[in-house]
Amino acid sequence: MIFRRRPMRWGRMAAIIIAVTLVGAGARAIWANGFFSSTLSGFNGSCQVLARLPGVSDIEISGNTAFLAVSSARGPDAGDGIYALTLGGAPNGGMAKPVKLAGAPKDFHPRGIGTFPSPDGKGLFLMAVNHRSTTKGNRNRFSIDSFEVTNPQIAPALVAEGTIEGGLLTDPQDVVAGGPGTFYVANNGAADNAPMRWLQDYGVIPGGNILYFNGMSFRVMAEGLYGPRSLVLTGDGQHLLVSGMLSRNFKSYRRESFSGTLTDEDQALTLPAGPDRITMGPNGNLLVGAHANLHDWRGFAADAARPSASQVMRVSLDGGAPMSVTPVYGNDGKQIGGASVAAYDGHHLLIGSSLDGRLLSCTPGK
Repeated sequence: MIFRRRPMRWGRMAAIIIAVTLVGAGARAIWANGFFSSTLSGFNGSCQVLARLPGVSDIEISGNTAFLAVSSARGPDAGDGIYALTLGGAPNGGMAKPVKLAGAPKDFHPRGIGTFPSPDGKGLFLMAVNHRSTTKGNRNRFSIDSFEVTNPQIAPALVAEGTIEGGLLTDPQDVVAGGPGTFYVANNGAADNAPMRWLQDYGVIPGGNILYFNGMSFRVMAEGLYGPRSLVLTGDGQHLLVSGMLSRNFKSYRRESFSGTLTDEDQALTLPAGPDRITMGPNGNLLVGAHANLHDWRGFAADAARPSASQVMRVSLDGGAPMSVTPVYGNDGKQIGGASVAAYDGHHLLIGSSLDGRLLSCTPGK
């Protein structure tokens, strides 16, 4: 008797393919969101609450002044805006309180910010990703607002220069200047109401990109990214570093300064947490606020009584490429919840969170 194997029916084959795809997507989401990850606590130094603000979404240090993008990820607040903090500006080597700067538009809620020195070296230009709380007709909810900062080291003040909008700004997170009138934007993904957006939000599929504004229009310079959150240019302007919250890594791109073109250098450093905002330290290393468990971080966003852990890491660079990561600060959320950004001036470590109203000033130990 001869037995013949019956051909597999298309329905069964399709079911197997779907099952394998779902298992792979689930595994990817578990890893990207760090469902089983935790944060190690500890800091070699001391910290104190310097100020209470709606939330600190980004920090840029220029000279002896720290500029804070103040806005809460929970929604707009009357206290949102750009604040200036004089480093070492109080008696006994302490710091004064941050001061909100006038000159911003009425509906102004900054996410990421970037600074660029003026040609004479005496002034400063500042750009901010503005997440507006209102819309008019089909007007985009996002824009890149630019300012001149007069007397940045003595008595900083904002002078509005312009607002740039565009359909490609679907969910911008951060901005970095590429030169006078040009900049890059970390664009998180599709619009909020786009189909399959939730798959991007949980890192199952990519969707983020890097935009470049050349002075006249936006162009996509890199795409297929998982949750890009922040950007920084190296001091020589030849490398752009991107933090991927849902790829849990840093990527490096070589930059062509004339055209703004980016080339993937295949230099990625995997981190033990999802990196948020990046800042450049005085020694050329990077500081990043990060979230080990994004499920807990989202829970904190939904309920202020459930603070998620905070983590700050230092990333060393070699020739513009991220090479190694070192823990700097860790806390279970009681001192500050969901830290998203940290900046260091060589003496004080500032730590902020877009979900926590506390701004920490920390002094590293000897």
